[in-house]
Amino acid sequence: MDKSKITCETLKAIRKQVADANGIVYTPAKCDFEGVCTGTCPACESEREYIENQLSLKRKAGEIVKIAGLVAGLTTLAPLATVAQEMNAPEPTEQISLLDEEYFFDFGCSIRPEYEERYDYLAELISPMPGEVFIIAGHTDSRGSKTYNLKLSQKRAEYVRSLILSRLEGNGYNKEDYIIIPVGVAFLAPNIPNAKTEPEHEQNRRVSLFLFKEHSLKGEAACIVNDKVKENFSLLEERLGTTKFNEIKEIWKAKVKEERE
Repeated sequence: MDKSKITCETLKAIRKQVADANGIVYTPAKCDFEGVCTGTCPACESEREYIENQLSLKRKAGEIVKIAGLVAGLTTLAPLATVAQEMNAPEPTEQISLLDEEYFFDFGCSIRPEYEERYDYLAELISPMPGEVFIIAGHTDSRGSKTYNLKLSQKRAEYVRSLILSRLEGNGYNKEDYIIIPVGVAFLAPNIPNAKTEPEHEQNRRVSLFLFKEHSLKGEAACIVNDKVKENFSLLEERLGTTKFNEIKEIWKAKVKEERE
């Protein structure tokens, strides 16, 4: 089996595991895509959107969404051995993206101790992808003013970014090769809207990592991310070169247009 088919089958297995963990009816369809399938062919996209919509409905109903390991949506391949190993590990995340990790906080900027050891894994995951633009989005619960929470969420994002870059450097990589933009979005993209109980608030105090080109934030949170990326255009052009920067700029334009429509 060639690499693209192994990737396709791995992503199907991951989607199936996520569906089963959350009581979602899902039977992977046979993939007849003849190109190189990296999880973004029409069939994969359709299945990913279906599971994402089902998880969204469960979240809105107040259910705690369970994500086991890494889930569907990869466009830049991580090592398949790593993917397979992580499939059976519990994952404290909610969003649907193969390169999308979430880490949860107690009050303030102290990440929970049980997530500290995950930074070695994150550094390993990011290490083959210099030249990609990553976003670290900091989130808060809904208590306190918007101004306060924007500052707090920005500090959380910057804290996680510094830890990841430190791990990369410690593993022998040049941290200047990696573009990770920290963005605080306060309580504008909650896992659990209208949270009331402390466990629900805990689900909203988090930091998530994702590729900019994959981000699915909406509304004001999306605008904040897009504005932050624009602020970094000079850095992006310097680090990426003209051709790659223009590709990112086109993605940025499409995301800005989507939010305006």
